[in-house]
Amino acid sequence: MFRLTAFAGIGFVVTILALIAVVIGNSQSPGARWLNRNAGSLFAVEVGAILVLGYAAMAQDRKQTLRERRESDPIEPKA
Repeated sequence: MFRLTAFAGIGFVVTILALIAVVIGNSQSPGARWLNRNAGSLFAVEVGAILVLGYAAMAQDRKQTLRERRESDPIEPKA
């Protein structure tokens, strides 16, 4: 799950670099115009993906840690 979060982060960085390239390069090309029109939505989707995947990765890691702790300590203190 952490790998998916990393890929979403890489996509975010690539989008930022593409927008910088649009500013420096030909802003009248079809790809540049599409990117300028849809940059806000694209950023929103990427940030949302990073947040959701990051939270899911942390939740999965926590569950795995608790499971490993239970399996390694067969006698649990009663609360």
